[in-house]
Amino acid sequence: MIALEENFRSTGHILEAANAIIAGDRNRLKKTLFTSEGPGEKLEIIGCSGGVEEAQALAAEMGRRANEGVRYDDMAVLYRYNFLSRILEEQLLKARIPYELINDTAFWQRAVIKDALAFLRLANAPEEAQSNGAFRRVINQPARGIGAKRLAKIEALAEEQNLSLFVAAERLVHEATGKSVDKVRSFLSVIREEELSGDPSLTGRMRSLLERTGYMEMYRLAGEDGHSALENLDELLGLMNDFTAIEDLFEHAALGSTPAGSTVQGRVKLMTIHASKGLEFPHVFLMGWEEQMFPSYANADQDEERRLAYVALTRGRRRVAVTWCAFRNGRQSQPSPFLMELPRPVWTKGWLRNAGNRNSQSEAARAAQDAALGI
Repeated sequence: MIALEENFRSTGHILEAANAIIAGDRNRLKKTLFTSEGPGEKLEIIGCSGGVEEAQALAAEMGRRANEGVRYDDMAVLYRYNFLSRILEEQLLKARIPYELINDTAFWQRAVIKDALAFLRLANAPEEAQSNGAFRRVINQPARGIGAKRLAKIEALAEEQNLSLFVAAERLVHEATGKSVDKVRSFLSVIREEELSGDPSLTGRMRSLLERTGYMEMYRLAGEDGHSALENLDELLGLMNDFTAIEDLFEHAALGSTPAGSTVQGRVKLMTIHASKGLEFPHVFLMGWEEQMFPSYANADQDEERRLAYVALTRGRRRVAVTWCAFRNGRQSQPSPFLMELPRPVWTKGWLRNAGNRNSQSEAARAAQDAALGI
């Protein structure tokens, strides 16, 4: 057996870190990677107080590197679980940093989010033609018996009398009878009442719309299939607390709904560690390296978690940064055990631009910081 141990992708410090972690996999064939590229930059270990601060720190650092001439498509963020990307997406949008999710759908592009925003758009201006698209999207969410023929009648009346689809629907069902008509009439009534709602909170209006139209209940009744949709809706309601004007919310959502495509600068890639296998990037950011998160407490095969950490580290060609949070989803957390296994010479606390400021610190002060960070 001949082991192919020379690595042509990563620098020495990155490979030392990866070798240290994978050494704990007792079932792995013995192989120690090396490179002729030299030691390179040290790994950056960033401790954050919470998920928002982590995302803000990552977005800020990407912006700084872009200003220094690094292309966005030379950067990638890898994480163990898809849900970690949502807060990061928000911060990248705010920082106007272009990004692309690999093997996943961006938060604002998800169908359930587009449905929810359509309810709000329709309730905000039911008599305006700009709400016609929203009407078409949600009139049958959940199903209310509006088939192609009935929708065609609504559209014909709207065009004939220069009405919005919502107003045309109101006129058509005004004196009509039938079970399906009652459902449509109830829906139209809810939209009218929410239009006149005095609730100044966008979150309050959205929650009321989703409940009163039966949209939330539709997913509750779907059991396990509806679980992801309900989680997304909860995320949306939480996000809406940051907005007071509906125009700002829609502008933000439109920015996040822009399809991925090529730009002069390219786009930062966001993906799970699994999706990153076989890829490489000059600048890699690894987020969410906390106890129980990574290695995952849900995976009985802890050797597989080590292999994932090995993959994550070795995706980086020049610089690798690892972030972890002291609090995640309201729970206190500790750094990943993997971080404890990194050889001290290969990493530094904080971003490398600050490394020089720490050289003058005493060993006692440095040890105290290590203890505080749990590293």
